[in-house]
Amino acid sequence: MTKASIFAFFMIIFVFGMVIQETQGQMCHALGMESNCNDGACANLCKLKWKGSGSCFSNQHVYSCLCNFPCKI
Repeated sequence: MTKASIFAFFMIIFVFGMVIQETQGQMCHALGMESNCNDGACANLCKLKWKGSGSCFSNQHVYSCLCNFPCKI
């Protein structure tokens, strides 16, 4: 009985640990458009493709679209 109780206790902790890991809200990043970036088009692309947000940034002499979205584990 004691071994079963200890096993159940550790399984509960393991399951809660997995749930907490998934809900930490880690952010992933991806390049949407690599040239001729427009803020409106970039935001729409990121929202539709990854359900996230995006904005243009200067990548040397080219403006690229960087998308930020929640990671799926």
